[in-house]
Amino acid sequence: MQRRPPRKGADVDKSIKDEDAEDAVHTADEAEAKEGEEKAAGGGGEEKKGGGRKGRRPRSPRNRGGERGGAGGGGGERNERGGGGERGGRGPRPPPQPHWHEILSDDVKKALDSKGVRTSTGTIDVSSGTSRIKLGTRGYSSMADARGMLAEGTFECNADGKATFAWKRAMKFSGGEWSKMDEKAEELPSSLMLGSDSVGAVGPDETPTGLWGDGPTDPRPALESNGFEMRRVVLTTKRR
Repeated sequence: MQRRPPRKGADVDKSIKDEDAEDAVHTADEAEAKEGEEKAAGGGGEEKKGGGRKGRRPRSPRNRGGERGGAGGGGGERNERGGGGERGGRGPRPPPQPHWHEILSDDVKKALDSKGVRTSTGTIDVSSGTSRIKLGTRGYSSMADARGMLAEGTFECNADGKATFAWKRAMKFSGGEWSKMDEKAEELPSSLMLGSDSVGAVGPDETPTGLWGDGPTDPRPALESNGFEMRRVVLTTKRR
């Protein structure tokens, strides 16, 4: 029995279909490769309908730091809040506040200078009778007295050098221990004149032990229990 020869038309159709399928595979492969290259390059073009958003360029270190005032403070470009400069977009530093004793008249300043009272910082340490008094920043004041007393509070001072004190906490060494005393006691100085002859500088080597003698013990536990801001007694800052 002779075999029926295959139909040429069917072979042609099958061949065309195979070629079409092969072309479709190549086309899909090329599209996939192209899409991979575009993603690797950070491009991406437009997405299909429904995605709606175009691909974005990767942000450079300049975009992340310079334009938004990064951790390094930026390079002169202003950030989104309008800052800029050398402080990470916060603007230049404000000028330092003048010391409180700048209000003193020239005569009082000369008097303090002639006595050797230091005025290079925001705190002035003075000696008045048996008391050693600090007039510090933000109106803070403290006092140590040779009669075994400690006090702290606030002060106000005018241009003529009159300092007035408002003591808030005070204690005295008596009976072998530190105990609370009346903040309005007469033993505590209520005011002084910085330009007065009775006011001088605290000696650079003066210490609480030298002021009190061997009687009073370390006041630190009593300072803490009585709510004092100071934790130790320093009559004057050591000079370097």
